[in-house]
Amino acid sequence: MIIFTNHALKRMRERKVSRAQVLETIKNPEIEIVEDGNIKLARRGFAGKSLEVAIENGGNKTIVITLYWL
Repeated sequence: MIIFTNHALKRMRERKVSRAQVLETIKNPEIEIVEDGNIKLARRGFAGKSLEVAIENGGNKTIVITLYWL
């Protein structure tokens, strides 16, 4: 199950990122960076830009914390 925080939903609207782009980045990242604990950064390219999504994995759920274009 993938859960979007209110912060992530706000950033999606501000940065014009679709839910499909976020899900594609999480499920099929080109690069994954493991941060502290259960935090992971997933990165994927879209039309010449890279989207990075910060997620937290906990049991059977993935929480989308924030996202941004690089």
